[in-house]
Amino acid sequence: MKQITTIILFIALVFISSCNKDEPRFSSSEIQKALFELKGTYHGEMRASYYHGETISEGNACKAVSKDSLTVNMDLSLMALSITDEKIASRLCDIGTVQVKAAYEFYQMDEQMYHFVLLPKNVICLGGLGAPETVKIVFDQSFGGSADYFHHSIMFNLSPKELWLGNKKYEPFQQLVYHFEGSYE
Repeated sequence: MKQITTIILFIALVFISSCNKDEPRFSSSEIQKALFELKGTYHGEMRASYYHGETISEGNACKAVSKDSLTVNMDLSLMALSITDEKIASRLCDIGTVQVKAAYEFYQMDEQMYHFVLLPKNVICLGGLGAPETVKIVFDQSFGGSADYFHHSIMFNLSPKELWLGNKKYEPFQQLVYHFEGSYE
């Protein structure tokens, strides 16, 4: 009886482990090809909205540059519209536009489209020594987008999820989503 139980457990283990195979990742040459095909400057519009809620702004002109990573200028005045503390909102407006750099992580590539997750670096606007406090914007690492290289267009989302002033997290901050849609120059 022990031997039959052992055999059944072994077969079950083999069956379970064989079903748990992940799809193979893309080769480095496939990734380099995708990065090459996405390379360029995209002009379009960026709008901001609450993660679960209404739109804050409609269609501000914006550009995104795609090389080995994606670089986009993000207008913090859109974020300031969602802040009730006037001092913090004023600080964000004073900073104005920040440059956000995000690495690509490709999930699907087909004949015409690339689907990816963006891994943006946190943005830090230094302050202190008589200047206003340092501002840090922490981004969610689970948003992304898609690019249609045949029609030279791209769309993606970036989502600031935390706002820090100095060493303190601004607790009332509601997660935002910046949505960009643009086409190749």
